[in-house]
Amino acid sequence: MCPIVDFMNAIKKTLSARWPALHVVLGNESCDLDSAVSAIVYAFLLHSLQNGEEAVGVVPVLNIPAGEYPLKTEVTHWLQKHGILQNSLIFRDEVNLSRLQEGGSLRVTLVDHHVLPPADAYLESSVVGVLDHRPLDPNAPTNERVTMIVEPVGSCCTLVAEQVMAKNPALLDPVTASLLYGTIILDTVNLNPAAKRVTPKDIEVASQLARLMSPPPSSFRIVHHASGGVQELTEAKADVSGLTCDQLLRKDLKVATGGGLRVGVASVPLRVTDFLGRSEGGRYLAEHLVTQGYQMLLVLGVTITQETVTRDLAVYCPDTHIREQVTSALVEGQGGVLQLAPQECEDVEGWVAFRQGNVGASRKVVMPILKAWLATRTS
Repeated sequence: MCPIVDFMNAIKKTLSARWPALHVVLGNESCDLDSAVSAIVYAFLLHSLQNGEEAVGVVPVLNIPAGEYPLKTEVTHWLQKHGILQNSLIFRDEVNLSRLQEGGSLRVTLVDHHVLPPADAYLESSVVGVLDHRPLDPNAPTNERVTMIVEPVGSCCTLVAEQVMAKNPALLDPVTASLLYGTIILDTVNLNPAAKRVTPKDIEVASQLARLMSPPPSSFRIVHHASGGVQELTEAKADVSGLTCDQLLRKDLKVATGGGLRVGVASVPLRVTDFLGRSEGGRYLAEHLVTQGYQMLLVLGVTITQETVTRDLAVYCPDTHIREQVTSALVEGQGGVLQLAPQECEDVEGWVAFRQGNVGASRKVVMPILKAWLATRTS
């Protein structure tokens, strides 16, 4: 067994043991591969840095209910491949963070996000650290006791790996290095500049990780060339053949609120026009809005091959006025950064679709535009 797998196999005992404090490393609510691996490896690092007298329990928490885990196809595939099984993970519905906080024994480090969603705002006083690769949000915590590491790189795992290299490089055995490397490769579309997500730091860190793997990936000397790892992960992420329309919308989801609206923002690994074809004329979309309590749904489609990335975007909202308002905001937001052009799709009432010219603009770019528009609304 390897150290990170041993660490994860002991996590539930760590959670139930008596500690002077429990340090939770919390990924974001979409629980994509970057969020999951960042939480696991960064918790592993913090655990390794403990000293005996002041030791606290350190556990990574995947920020979804356990029942949602099978929807995260690339996460389940990559973790299982590295010996980390579902029964060694802790999910959000398996730990009572509110009760821990009330007892004064909770510390929280946020990875792959740095602003708590409204439902988690009560945790703010327990946050002691942040590690994220998104642009700094004006609403980010400013308390001096919070250690902030926020840098716009292609993958949060790049920052996690950098921290491990600086603080305890002995942790980077072939398994841990591979966990991080594969995630960085997936996030940056194989370090491909055309995808507009990779930075020099991603390339340098991936190169260092590749040299630690056994065997190293065949492309590690020229890391921007094709590798089996990215194809394997891309295929695992895109394998949605067994998912219903509702499950697809919950597979990689963020929620934005404001101005009396609750908006689901779902990323799906296929074109939105193809997704719409699975929705039975929009019936599933209408049902999803009701069951999730949304007034509007944004669907962000992405398809990735070894050579290309394509993106499109769609808005579903039964209220014509609101749909037109948010559409205008998305088209014009940040100087038209998304480069949206109208796209024909099946005739479903309440739905409008766009091709996205800026293929480097992921949900990290869409969400600030949406939130800025929501902030201008009055409920």
